[in-house]
Amino acid sequence: MTKSYIRSLVLLAGLALILSQGGFAQASPSAAVSAARADVAQHPNSTAAYINLATAENDASHPDEAIAAASHALAMPSTETPGTEDFRPFAYYDLAIAYLQKGDIASAVSQMDTGLSRYPGSPSLSDTKGRLLMADGQFSRASEVLVPAFVSATHTSDKVTVAAWGMVWDDYDLILGYDLILSQYYAGQYPQALESARKLVALRELGSVCANPDLDPKTKDMCTYMARPEEGNIRHGHSLSSIDGRDVSGLPEGIYVKHLLKGPVGSVAEISYSWVWKGKTITKNVQIVRQAVPLTKDAADDFALLALTLNANGDREHALTMAQKAISLDPGNFWAELSCGLVLEDSNRPDEALKALETPTTPSSILRMALRQSLRQIHLAVLYARKGDMAKAQEIYLASQIDPRCVPAVKEKNVFLALVQPIINTHLATAKQLEAQGKYAESLPEYAQVLGFAASEQEASTLRAAMFAASSNMPTPPEMPNDAHRHVVRGELLLKQGMLDRASAEFNEALRIAPYMPKLYQNTAVIYGELKQYDRAIRQMNLYLKVAPEAPDARTAQDQITKWELLQEMGGKQ
Repeated sequence: MTKSYIRSLVLLAGLALILSQGGFAQASPSAAVSAARADVAQHPNSTAAYINLATAENDASHPDEAIAAASHALAMPSTETPGTEDFRPFAYYDLAIAYLQKGDIASAVSQMDTGLSRYPGSPSLSDTKGRLLMADGQFSRASEVLVPAFVSATHTSDKVTVAAWGMVWDDYDLILGYDLILSQYYAGQYPQALESARKLVALRELGSVCANPDLDPKTKDMCTYMARPEEGNIRHGHSLSSIDGRDVSGLPEGIYVKHLLKGPVGSVAEISYSWVWKGKTITKNVQIVRQAVPLTKDAADDFALLALTLNANGDREHALTMAQKAISLDPGNFWAELSCGLVLEDSNRPDEALKALETPTTPSSILRMALRQSLRQIHLAVLYARKGDMAKAQEIYLASQIDPRCVPAVKEKNVFLALVQPIINTHLATAKQLEAQGKYAESLPEYAQVLGFAASEQEASTLRAAMFAASSNMPTPPEMPNDAHRHVVRGELLLKQGMLDRASAEFNEALRIAPYMPKLYQNTAVIYGELKQYDRAIRQMNLYLKVAPEAPDARTAQDQITKWELLQEMGGKQ
């Protein structure tokens, strides 16, 4: 396994965000790229060197350069020692990362398909394809990819052959299980998700072989440590000098085994490994007793997802027990706090649920998606609505960015809308009554309140049409409310200082207060364009043109849309 899989997965703004994973110290992107390029110059025939270069270019946000390096690696014959791991599948992973940076998720998935046709059954490629499909909201398709991969990864045998230089990992069973459960949960496949979660937790109860047979076949403390020499040492033949203080400088590289061949504690696993040494093939066969592996912080995700799926299937008592177990393993685990909050919410314990859901949590080491936060946000909105704090509930709801393909989030959204429906009805009735009385200015804030709770874009469009129809009946254009104006002033200053994210938040708040002011749609569009969030920029500018078709700068606004569309086609590169 190379750093490329451990270090990053692209999932940004619901699609892709490069996230650092693992405990590696990170150099600056320019330094990493320079080092990788120097490595390629020194070892021009090494596929692994080009793959590492592709990873470094991706980390430096150079997708085209990453594509060139990864493609070069794939065009080369494997340069690894015969019989050992072929690193070229990771080149497909780097290609996927690069295409995601360019905003082309279809090409990213296509690269995984090509990789899987060349390396069928590859757990890394299968998992990455599943993640990409989840990032694109295709949760059912993701589960279809991940189910057979998880089954394959959890298949156990009593024998395995390890070749020299071959790092043997079986962490993919845990990684694939985690991603499979999420895909099934997001797709609303609750019984299947529960079955997968039970299988994942059961893996934690199995014994594992975890030793370097050359050191001590019965070494117990090796079970909590993975010998991970720097990749350069593995690739170029520099021996690792020690593990946990043990001198291993005379041993061949890469024969270290971690959590291999899981099975019942006390059962025996057989390992046969071989390498070529001074022209001779040396083979050793060992039998190692599987030992219990103590639970660590890493297991918190598994128990938390079991809690989440138990609750989704109505078993709240057992779900709370599992959530508390996960919290005991890792108090800052996102899924542990979320599952605990959901159980308490469904048990009509809103204050305790709020406390759990508002507890700061650390990001998952396996996968981070905007979807996670939207799940927490919509549940918080429901809880505040139940407590009667509608202002806070609306604020949270508007920030939740719910994916309509995520079944549990949509389900909770419907709960929220049912809770606020009486308020919506009151504001809408008041708006229509004021409009009928010719009090158009007074009707606009009422329409604005209803718009904030719109259940769909179609409903929002209808409300905007009614609002701007009322506005057009006024003798003079409506004035911007003081609260909205204050946010505009703050936004303009932040924009001048280059603080785009904060400026965007200010203008969006102004738009929430006064969605009947056309200029605010244009302002938010421009900021989204500066942030290179072109989909949002185009949407907002189209709204501006729709609500202000006769604006004197309408042609300029349309031209800007054309420019953003071109930038999208260019993969976001200026």
